Amino acid sequence: MWTINKFFFLLPVAFMAVFGTAQTLPSQPISGPDPTDCMSSLYAIPNCLQEIVQSFVNGEIGTIGHSCCHAFLGLSADCITERFVFAPDFPPTLRDHCSGHL
Repeated sequence: MWTINKFFFLLPVAFMAVFGTAQTLPSQPISGPDPTDCMSSLYAIPNCLQEIVQSFVNGEIGTIGHSCCHAFLGLSADCITERFVFAPDFPPTLRDHCSGHL
């Protein structure tokens, strides 16, 4: 009998804890930058992102085309740092190549 009373006492407490801390979704979408926006110039050039990834994997930066280089040079430093966190030495090398290529 004691365990049933304990259960019925703890059940509302559990519901209050769960539903009292639940957050409601905002009625309007949250405005702010889309995470893909900083790379949108690369997505606009056909195969540009693939050229960059392939050049990173193969270690051959010379395979990146003129328009892709131009788009890469247009990226903000924050975007580059955020997207290439796994290889911090690659963006400066690519930037040097693209700067001399244009």
